[in-house]
Amino acid sequence: GEGTDAVGTLRPAVANRLGLDPATVVAVGGGDAAVGGIGIGAVNDGDAYLSLGTSAQFFVTTDAYRPAPETLLHSFAHALPGRWFQMAAMLNGASVLAWAARLMNEPDLDALLARVAANTSGPSEVLVLPYLAGERTPHNDPNARGVIFGADPATDTATVVRAVLEGVAYTFADALDCLRAAGTTVGEAALIGGGARSALWMQILSDVLGLPVHRYRGGELGPAFGAARLARLAVGGEPVAAVATKPPIRDRAEPDAARHAAYAAGHARFRRLYRALAPEFAALEAEGGTA
Repeated sequence: GEGTDAVGTLRPAVANRLGLDPATVVAVGGGDAAVGGIGIGAVNDGDAYLSLGTSAQFFVTTDAYRPAPETLLHSFAHALPGRWFQMAAMLNGASVLAWAARLMNEPDLDALLARVAANTSGPSEVLVLPYLAGERTPHNDPNARGVIFGADPATDTATVVRAVLEGVAYTFADALDCLRAAGTTVGEAALIGGGARSALWMQILSDVLGLPVHRYRGGELGPAFGAARLARLAVGGEPVAAVATKPPIRDRAEPDAARHAAYAAGHARFRRLYRALAPEFAALEAEGGTA
């Protein structure tokens, strides 16, 4: 069934254990990415969001099923009738910033990011491959690992942390390239997840991608809110457009043309560095497997 379908009611034993009415309707629901999209109104063709949680996703709603496995994109049915989505799934998101902060003994992330914002307008003098947990889109490489490249004696904490923010943004640029190769057009994107707390990261993403990026008020409610919307649709008979609305926009970042050009060069270096090191990642794994 569709995510908005009512498929029954709670079993009496379950209702009793939860303290709910046994007449409570159960809806089909959906996966976290799709339901997160419903929570922020990403329900029409071209609606896009960037999720910066522990991992990262670039999600775009489509009006047709357009699989593109050769690009390492996921293509799924949305949790709404007549809607699908394409999603690039990256394994390293805001967790990389948390790792860098721990490594540098910086417990106050907000203060750290304020120092980074004051330090320079980017790009960083160093390059970070943020693949601490390997990478899915676009590499399908479980052996990839994190790299800090280009450090010199003047490299400081702010320089490295900016490079971390940029490195994760470059993975979104890889994802955007995959989406475009699959024939998907993205005009702008919302930013959700824990990393959306940072206005600096939002601006870096906008500059790297060359797209407007915005944050919603209440966008942190996430998939749970989308699940509640599906439940409402299952029992209320309302039109999707009346329920799965977009929240008010809190703020927006517009791409700067000069920074976008500089980041395009940085993204090219980022991709060359991964290609150069991919055999070494594989060799490292092979050596570890024989130890």
